[in-house]
Amino acid sequence: MTVLIDKLQSPFYEQLVGRVDEQLLHLQDVRGEYLLDKVIDRNMKYYVRNVVDKPWNNHILLAVLVYADKNSGVSTIEHIYKDLHTRLNNLFDVFHLSKMAEFDVETHMYQYFKGSIYKEHSDNMRRVLLKQYRSASYKVKKWLKLKLNSDQQSYFEQYLFPMPSYDSRDFSFTKSAIEQAQNTRKSETDAIVPLLPQIRAEGHFRWNQLHRLRQAFLKACEEAQTTKCALPLEFHYDEPERIGERFYFRLWDKHSFVLHHQDQFTASSLKAASNRTGAYSEEKNNYFVEFIKAERLNDDEEAEGLWFMQLFEMGVIGGGWYQNASDDELQQKRELLYSWGYGDESSTINPVPFNSQQKGIITPSAFITRNQDIAEGILFDVEPIYAGVAFGLLALDIFTTTGARLNELLQINYSKECIKSVKVDNKLHHSFYAIPKGRDEFESFYISDQTMKLIAKVVKLLKYHYSATKIPSVEYRGERKHLFPKPKPYLFQYNNKSFKNNAIYSCLRVLLHGLHFETQEGKAVTIKTHLLRHAFATEAVQRQKLPIDIVAKILHQRDVGVTGYYSEPTPSQVAQSVSDLHDVISDYVDLDEAVLRSPEELQQELEEYKEKVGVFNNVLGGTCVTDFVCPTKMQCLGCQAKVPQPEKKHELEEVIELSKDMEKRFSKMNLPVEVKKAKAMRKHARNELKEIDLIEKYREEQNYEPHIRFDK
Repeated sequence: MTVLIDKLQSPFYEQLVGRVDEQLLHLQDVRGEYLLDKVIDRNMKYYVRNVVDKPWNNHILLAVLVYADKNSGVSTIEHIYKDLHTRLNNLFDVFHLSKMAEFDVETHMYQYFKGSIYKEHSDNMRRVLLKQYRSASYKVKKWLKLKLNSDQQSYFEQYLFPMPSYDSRDFSFTKSAIEQAQNTRKSETDAIVPLLPQIRAEGHFRWNQLHRLRQAFLKACEEAQTTKCALPLEFHYDEPERIGERFYFRLWDKHSFVLHHQDQFTASSLKAASNRTGAYSEEKNNYFVEFIKAERLNDDEEAEGLWFMQLFEMGVIGGGWYQNASDDELQQKRELLYSWGYGDESSTINPVPFNSQQKGIITPSAFITRNQDIAEGILFDVEPIYAGVAFGLLALDIFTTTGARLNELLQINYSKECIKSVKVDNKLHHSFYAIPKGRDEFESFYISDQTMKLIAKVVKLLKYHYSATKIPSVEYRGERKHLFPKPKPYLFQYNNKSFKNNAIYSCLRVLLHGLHFETQEGKAVTIKTHLLRHAFATEAVQRQKLPIDIVAKILHQRDVGVTGYYSEPTPSQVAQSVSDLHDVISDYVDLDEAVLRSPEELQQELEEYKEKVGVFNNVLGGTCVTDFVCPTKMQCLGCQAKVPQPEKKHELEEVIELSKDMEKRFSKMNLPVEVKKAKAMRKHARNELKEIDLIEKYREEQNYEPHIRFDK
C-alpha cells in the first residue's frame, strides 16, 4: 500500500495520529484519494469529540471511511456514529467490558435485542440498532473484498463488526416498531390532509398580519427619527374587518428602555445608557416594540391579539428557555409546549421547538430576553419574527404543492440555473432545479405562479436585509454539502449564512402555532416537513386518484413501494393546492416565437408533446403543473396537478350549473353511473371554489393598509 502522507488534506489528521490505527488514516480509493479526505467535517467533529478514545474507535472509523467512499449522505454516516456508538457505550457499561475482544455479539447484543437489559428502551431503538449494525457489517465486509487486495483484507478484517447469526425475523420488536411508526405517521397525516387548503390560507393571513405590523413598526421608527420625539412612542392601528381588533404598541430603543426602568438596572448600565457607550452605543442600538394590548372593535368578545404572543409571554422562544427557571416556571412552560404537541412528556429533555439556530430568525435579541419581565406588555423584535414567517410561508407552499423534501427546498437559489420560467402559448410556466435524495443530477420541480410570488417576497426581504440589489452567495450548509461546494445566492439564508434544518422547523412552527390538529385518538399533532410530504402523497393518490408511479415521479422517488406507503389511504378528503399570479422574477425563453421559426416537424413535435404534458396547458378553473403524461386522462376537475385560479372562478360556476343539467338528463335516461359522475363533477368544482374563496380573502387583505395613529 502506497502511503503519501504529504497529500492528505484532512484537518483532522493530526488529531487522529496515535489514537487510531495509522493504516486506516492512509486508506485510499482506486484513484489514490485518501478516504479520510472524503469525510465531511461535521461527521469527523462528532467522531473526534465522542468516539476516538473508545475501544470501538477503529471499527467505526473503518465503517465511516467505507460509507464516505460510497458517497453516503451526512445523515447516513451520522446514524453510524450515533446509533452504533451510543448502544456500544450502553453494552460495554452494563457488561463491564473494556476491549472489543471481550465483546460477543451473540451474547451481549443478543440480550439487548431480547429485552433482558435496558428494558426502558423502545422497540424502535432496538430495531434501528439491529438494522444499522447488520448493514454496517455487511457493507464494510463487501467493500473490503471488492476494493482491497488479500493482504489488506486480512489486516482490516480485525476492525469488522462481526455479523450476528440472527436477524430481524428472530425478534418481535421489528414488526411492532415498524407498525407503530407507520400508524403514528398515518394518524398524523389523517389529521392534516383534510385541512391543507385552510393551513395554506392561514399561513397567508398570518404573513399579511405580520406585514401590517412591520409597516406600522417602520413608520413608527421613521416618526421617531424625523421628529426626534422622546421614546417610548405609543401607536396603534386597526386590523381588517375579518379580525376586527385594534392593536396597541410602544416603540423603544435600548437607551430609552433602560432610562425608563432605572430601578431595574445597575448604576453602570444607567451610566452607559445615558452616555450611549459600550453596549448602549449608537452602533449597537436598535428599535423594538412592546405589545400592550388588543381590543375588539365591534363586540365585547375577548380579543385574540397576535397569534404568537403567548410564546414570548411564556418565554419559550429560543434554545435556552429552561435555564435559570424555577421548578414551577419549568413545569408551566413544559405543559404549554406539550399541550401543542411539542416534545415527549415521558422524556427528560426539554423541547426547544422555536430555536432556529440562525441569527436574526425568530429568536429575539439577548437584551429583550433578559428584560422581558420588566416590561408592562410583551417585548419582541419585529424583523426576526417577520423574516421567520416569510420563510415559513414559502416553505409551507413548496412542501404542500410539490411534495419536495427539506434538503431539496434548501437547495433553491436565486439564479437562472435554478429558477427557470418558460413561456408557451403566451403564458409563463415555472420550475426550480434541485438534486433529489439518492441522486447526483439536478431534476425539475414544477411550481405555480403563487410560489413564484412568494419567492419574490423573500427576495425583496433579503435585499432589504442586506441593503443590496443582489442576494449574496453563501456556502450551502444542509445535508449532502459535498454536492454543492461553491457558494450560491440561496433563498433560505440570513446574516450571510444559509439555513440548516432547524431554521425551517422553527419558521414553520411559529407560522402555524396555535392551529389545533389532533389524531382520532386525541393526540396533538405538530406540522413537520416530512408530514407535509406524506400529506401531499396521500392527497394525490387517495383523493385525486393519481397513479402511484406518477406520484413517485412527482415526489422524485425511485422506489414505488415507498410511494405506496406514503400514500396509504386515510378517512379524510382534501381540497386543492393554492395559486396566485405575480410578476416574473427570472428570465424566460419565449417558445412561441421559437416555434414560428422552427421546421415543420419541430412544430408538430411540440404540438404532440403539449397533448401529453399538462405543464404547458390552461385547464378548467386553473393551470396544470405536471410535466408527466396526464394522470387523470384530461379529467381536470379535482386533479392534484392543477392549481385553481381565482381569475377562472366563472368557469367552475358554469360547471356547477352544467352538472345540474346533466344530472337531470341522465336521471331521465336511467343512467345512474353518469348521474354519479355529474354529482362528482359538481363536488370537485365546489371544493375548488372554496379554496378560491380563501385565496381571494387573503389577496384582499394584502392590499389593506392600516392607518397608524401615534399617541404623543
